[in-house]
Amino acid sequence: MPKRHRVPFIFCLLLTAALGVVATTPAAAALLLSEILGDPARDWNGSGAVDARDDEWVEVLNTGPDPVDLAGYYLRDALGTDPHLRLSGTLAAGEARAFFGSDAAAWQTAQGLTVTGLSLNNAGDTVELHSGVPGAAGSQLVDVYIYGDHEAEDDRSSARLEDGSWVLFDYYLPYTGSLTPGGSGCAPSPGVPNVCRANVADERASWGALKGDYR
Repeated sequence: MPKRHRVPFIFCLLLTAALGVVATTPAAAALLLSEILGDPARDWNGSGAVDARDDEWVEVLNTGPDPVDLAGYYLRDALGTDPHLRLSGTLAAGEARAFFGSDAAAWQTAQGLTVTGLSLNNAGDTVELHSGVPGAAGSQLVDVYIYGDHEAEDDRSSARLEDGSWVLFDYYLPYTGSLTPGGSGCAPSPGVPNVCRANVADERASWGALKGDYR
């Protein structure tokens, strides 16, 4: 009769505890940075005026199967220690939402903080999405994106596609250089999941249909 190996009791306790953590901890990676526009040249927030601070925006996307309560999430850049915005609301599965510099300015005013908006640098910057107050115990860096100088030009956005790659949505100011990410010809799409077809000629498409793609 084969010999049975006894598993130490303490190991069983540790394994049970670990499985309990896995089973009850939500997947923080369900919420991701989706699109970033750091150099606005039009009225993106719909206020009726173009403002270099208020019309900047960062979009987040819920990639998971369940709604996400945004109240525990924060946006900030890599400078300083304070967050620039605490998110709010609930994001449904597959839903994207843009948060504007004006949202950040209003939140900072309410918190008694220096009002800087999202503080997106036009020469390149780092955007961070945190679960919990950045720097506090238990806080986690959920996602981060570093964009370059060529990405933050007038009304260009850096957009994450479904496959995880990043491209420029450069419809308003086409990029013809060789840096990455490259241009796509697609228009920035705040609050809409990013779908960008390849910028190639299609003889079967009418001119009216092509214009409709960018409305």
